[in-house]
Amino acid sequence: MKFKKINNKKIICILLSGFIIVSISGCSKTDSSLNKTYEKNNEIITETNNTDENTKEINNIDEIQNTSNNNLQNKITYSDNDEIAIETFNNVNDEIDNLLNSEKIEDVKETAKGTFITIVDFIFYDSEINGVTFDELTDSGKQKVLEIANKIDTKIENKFPNYKETISDKTKKAFNKASELIKKGANNLNDFSKEKLGEDNYNAIIDAKDEFIDYTKQAIEIIGDVGSNIFKSGKEYIKNWYENLKRD
Repeated sequence: MKFKKINNKKIICILLSGFIIVSISGCSKTDSSLNKTYEKNNEIITETNNTDENTKEINNIDEIQNTSNNNLQNKITYSDNDEIAIETFNNVNDEIDNLLNSEKIEDVKETAKGTFITIVDFIFYDSEINGVTFDELTDSGKQKVLEIANKIDTKIENKFPNYKETISDKTKKAFNKASELIKKGANNLNDFSKEKLGEDNYNAIIDAKDEFIDYTKQAIEIIGDVGSNIFKSGKEYIKNWYENLKRD
């Protein structure tokens, strides 16, 4: 059997052709992989952008809700009586700030005691401040007054710890209970009611009313026109008033 001689040049050409084909095929596969990787990366970037957009949307919703809550707060309407009481208590709050920064510590302490006594008289004993009683306020007005009263009490307590216990031996428990109820009412009006002070505490404050006169004379100067049921009404009146309160 005879074999034809193959030209070396032809062999080289054939080999080169095969190499080129394989190379081209490999490049195509590589390009395809690169394209797929690019597409995946593009998807990740798109998803990330979408996540950013979602986060922005959530933040926008939170902002809208906060704005809505603020608007609801701003939409609370107060009656004329509310406005009188709130303005008075805000003024008292400012005066207490000035007093507590004063150097006349003892005078400040006496006035602070009188202020708290007068606040209790207004909230629990139906006395008048600038012609308005606590019961004449709307629920919104009562809540606001209790909030400011609590601020005043807290400031005085921080300056003179346990100051209520030095007002009168007879009224330590009563005034501390009043303070507790004011604080609860400041946080939630539903937790506040006058009758929770208790008949014994009501009567204890009435029994000691003569001890409060010097205190309240100083306090009335910063509170305004005060008509006090503690000082102007007898114990029998308060008892009857408390019995009616419990029936309501």
